[in-house]
Amino acid sequence: MGTAKKIAKNTSLLLISQVLSYAMGFIYTIYMARYLGVENFGIFSFALALSSVLGIFTDLGLNTLMTREIARDRSKTSEYINNIFSIKLVLATLLLILTVLILNLTYNSTTEVFVIYFIVLSFVFSTFSLMFYAMFQGYEILKYQSIAVILNSSLMLIGVFLAMAFKFNVIGFAFIYSVVSGLTLIYNLRISSNNFVFPKFEVNWDFWRSVIGLSLQFGLIGVFATVYVWIDSIMLFFMQGNIAVGLYNAAYRIIIILLFIPNVINVAVFPVMSRFYVSSNKPISKIFEKYFKLMLIIGIPMGLGVSILSSNIINILFGNNYSGAANALQILIWATVFTFLNATIIQLYQSTNKQMVITKITGLCMLENIALNLVFIPKFSYIAASFNTVITEFTVLILLILVLSKGTYRNTIIKKNILNNMLKIILSSAVMGLSVWYFKNLNLLIPIIAGIIIYFACLYVTRVVNKDDITILTNIWR
Repeated sequence: MGTAKKIAKNTSLLLISQVLSYAMGFIYTIYMARYLGVENFGIFSFALALSSVLGIFTDLGLNTLMTREIARDRSKTSEYINNIFSIKLVLATLLLILTVLILNLTYNSTTEVFVIYFIVLSFVFSTFSLMFYAMFQGYEILKYQSIAVILNSSLMLIGVFLAMAFKFNVIGFAFIYSVVSGLTLIYNLRISSNNFVFPKFEVNWDFWRSVIGLSLQFGLIGVFATVYVWIDSIMLFFMQGNIAVGLYNAAYRIIIILLFIPNVINVAVFPVMSRFYVSSNKPISKIFEKYFKLMLIIGIPMGLGVSILSSNIINILFGNNYSGAANALQILIWATVFTFLNATIIQLYQSTNKQMVITKITGLCMLENIALNLVFIPKFSYIAASFNTVITEFTVLILLILVLSKGTYRNTIIKKNILNNMLKIILSSAVMGLSVWYFKNLNLLIPIIAGIIIYFACLYVTRVVNKDDITILTNIWR
């Protein structure tokens, strides 16, 4: 199978599974938020945020490194799986001990403590599942990951409806999270044992030192990025309380759903770009240019459309009790637009052994985000957190472009055709925005459908999409 077809097949396969998964995730999150109410949903969201920050220390870039190295040399599979499994086992044990110590020293609320315990346990299970996903990606066989993703979301959907039927409290919902993550891990372990390798505890100190040193270059990116993604919710919890966290996270859940688009493409593109780097720089530049253009085409109209329809979206999905989240969504959606564009440059650097550039930028922007939160959250609550997230993502984009413009791949971003396409996309989005604004007081589907039709008509008229783009899109859906 050719490279283009392989990327297309993997992208379409994972895209379908992610669409189904995110759709189910969206459904059970909405029902859970409505069932729990703003305050309890705030507790649950805080537990997810805290667990996400603590859980990053069970990875530290090991998954990304394993994907890259297995993609380049599959004979290393057993060595990487066994040793990384062992490293993660040690890190997960330390995480559980640390969690117990922190909660025993700082919390008196039994509800919050048990919710955090169960969510942290689910993250421990998930870190091992992610290890298997990294191996599947290295082999560029994504059907197993796709099935696991759908399995996890299906079980969560069933679990949430059962929890509501049996009138579980917020602790019961956290328990469901841990059980589903455990079952998904069992599936991944079975697939790995039958088709690849069965992970064994192995300690090769030389390998550990080498791998940890390299993975930290990726891992620090994950640490910094995760902190500034979730630190808003943690700081809101301590500065403003559960209700502010609940409102902020109602909007944030929508943002997370939208991020599946670059995430899916990244999974398919990363191993291919890693291989191309070893042989030739030219194909990488072409893949990057198409990826950047696609993110512009999707991101800009999405940001404008969601901004206009934010109140409609929040009220329909979460109900009037969450109406305060509309302003947060209106702001946060632009952080997503910048994230789409950032993803293309980050993948370019990670694929070409320049991950330390990303590490430095994300570290700097994490500090920026924390500083902004400390200054503005006490006065402006979750609205400040929303603006701070946008400012942080925009700073990341500017720094990435500045660095890229001075390096080996400077010609990939500074191109006349990219600037021309950007102007045409902005113009097409503006026309779309007018139609969405005109129909915004009608049924939500009407402005959405009208906006999509008008936007793609504008793209056709301005010839933003060329024959090469159409060929690639056609291959994706074959």
